[in-house]
Amino acid sequence: MFKYLLKVEGGYSNDKNDSGGKTKYGITEKEARNHGYRGDMRNLSLDFAKEIYKKDYYKKNQLDKVKNDKIALSICDFSVNAGNHGVKKAQETLNKINGTNLKVDGVLGEKTLEALNKTNPENFLKEYHNSQRRYYDSIAHGKNKVFLKGWQNRVSTKENTIKNMNNNRQNSQIFTR
Repeated sequence: MFKYLLKVEGGYSNDKNDSGGKTKYGITEKEARNHGYRGDMRNLSLDFAKEIYKKDYYKKNQLDKVKNDKIALSICDFSVNAGNHGVKKAQETLNKINGTNLKVDGVLGEKTLEALNKTNPENFLKEYHNSQRRYYDSIAHGKNKVFLKGWQNRVSTKENTIKNMNNNRQNSQIFTR
């Protein structure tokens, strides 16, 4: 999973149009500082970034308890890119395709986890990725418009990655060792 995130997030960036400011491996300077990093963002280590991903996106969202790695990767990816919208869209998707009545609060709690582990992965992922695309369309105005093609490509890259995954939990192991 970490290798995938590095692939889509890339290295150091300081795009004037990106509200995240300076980032490395997709980790914003603010986020790195909140975790105690004090150096230049260009020097942020892979290990430091990995720990932030593990703590703030993977463990915090209980993705280690999601039985399907494809679903776990998809939610982690969207959450890295869009904060709690990744979980909110997962909750909305579950409500839509399964008729559940989950609270759409962006918190992956026990009820959301149970619903994720019972859902049909293919149906969930198809609708979830469409929801992710619609979300990007909805925020692609003003200075964000320049990022829309990249965001849409991110979803396509994720779909292609997921097609080539098996589901034996080895993809998530990088965060659990």
